[in-house]
Amino acid sequence: MSKIAVLNEFSIEAIRDALQKLNAFDKLKINGLYAYQLTELEAIDPELFAEISDMIKSGRWFPYAGAWNNSDELSEIALIKSCLYSVRYFLDNFGKKYRVFHGKKIYNNLLPQAVYSSLFDAVVLDDENESKWLQGADDFRTLVMTAETVDVTDIDDGFIKENEFISYEELADAFFESHLDLETVTLPTCNIKPEGIEKELIDAEMFSAINGDDKTDKIREAWIAHFDGESEKAREIADGISGGKNPDIGKIELHGDGVVLTEVKLSEDGSGDTVVRVAETCGKEQSAYIMYDRLNSGFRFEIMPYEMPTFRITNDGSGYAKEIYICE
Repeated sequence: MSKIAVLNEFSIEAIRDALQKLNAFDKLKINGLYAYQLTELEAIDPELFAEISDMIKSGRWFPYAGAWNNSDELSEIALIKSCLYSVRYFLDNFGKKYRVFHGKKIYNNLLPQAVYSSLFDAVVLDDENESKWLQGADDFRTLVMTAETVDVTDIDDGFIKENEFISYEELADAFFESHLDLETVTLPTCNIKPEGIEKELIDAEMFSAINGDDKTDKIREAWIAHFDGESEKAREIADGISGGKNPDIGKIELHGDGVVLTEVKLSEDGSGDTVVRVAETCGKEQSAYIMYDRLNSGFRFEIMPYEMPTFRITNDGSGYAKEIYICE
């Protein structure tokens, strides 16, 4: 049986040891390192980061996409943003889009939808020892994979020579073929209303979008500071963007019974397009309508119970809008 080699310890010594084994054995593949760990590594040791980057690009090292970091305290809104910035990090820095979501054991009602909308096929959750399907109240579901792993720092040359190694990405194919009849666990309905610093960040982002002032990089910096536990830094950035003012959401009309506006932002690609995210909170399938005069846009859409769809409105004056994935 093929082995899954992982790097559990985040230290320069452990990373160098793993890299040395990769260079010595072409058959070895390693899984490990979240986006936040790679950004930290780049700051601490740029040369080592460059070597790991080469291994990632060549398909020998498989980092952990999905959540920005391995926090188990992500709120429903923070989970969406965490997926966005993780996906964008690997696309922008390595040209890679991974199939498997990695994170802590998050039993968050939005997890299946976030996984689907971020183009992940399956999830691996720390501390989860049982394979299963997780289903959100929005009828989205995602496959939780489990597998025995070996820590790359604990294996010797003989073990590497005697075994074959695969990534979690490759494991996903086998899981879909043989695990379709697993137990399905339905997750409870969640609260999608942002609170505290997360509301301040959402408001600041909405303020910049409605006023056509592109602060995408600063918003990303603020959210990542929040993920890293630096709430005061995140708050300072948010205040610097909005000046403590609330966004004028009256400029966007949303019609629907219990359909609420959760986010208005500018696209991550610098196009100037506006991204609008809404949520259905009443638990019923319905038709809703958005009118955004600043962009000369108005469109109707169908929304499922507890669904949180995302739309992109072009900045060319045509008012054209389409539903998109989170990573856009």
